[in-house]
Amino acid sequence: MCKNDDEEQSFEQAMKGVKPLKNKNIKAQIGKQLPKKVSVPESTLQARRKAAQQLQSSGGAALSEAWIEPIEPEQSVAFSRDGIQHNRMRQLRQGMIPIQFELDLHGYKIDEARELINEFIQIARLRGLTCVRVVHGKSHRTKDRQSTLKSHTNHWLKQMSDVLAFCSAPPSEGGTGSVLVLLKKR
Repeated sequence: MCKNDDEEQSFEQAMKGVKPLKNKNIKAQIGKQLPKKVSVPESTLQARRKAAQQLQSSGGAALSEAWIEPIEPEQSVAFSRDGIQHNRMRQLRQGMIPIQFELDLHGYKIDEARELINEFIQIARLRGLTCVRVVHGKSHRTKDRQSTLKSHTNHWLKQMSDVLAFCSAPPSEGGTGSVLVLLKKR
């Protein structure tokens, strides 16, 4: 008995008692669309399209914009990966870790800011830096909160594996208009 015969017998034994589906109108079910439950803002749809195009052109290295959580201008942000000690996060929140490098995003468009943040984090990591600041602003004048640099920065930094943690800076370091970022050691 050869290997193929064994596989065939195993398959037949596993399929014993299996019956075909009764509903033969599968094609009609596939063509149906699910009802839309949530209205997605046009700015989010545009961002998704751009992100999909960039993922296709860059082989998946682009930062995603699938859904950006809206962040209010005065809202504090904080994020940490598993394993970051509470004491280290407290030091970061209080500005006790020296800032070694800074990126100011004022005046940049969303697409430009995405590229700048990506390059900035890579360069900082290559230099062996552990704490950097990203100034994104508060976007008080923006009507569509979904597309603020602050919201995007929060979203992108969470996707970067080199970022261990980040939080809104203390008032003396830029407050809620910037974030302090803790990077992996080289």
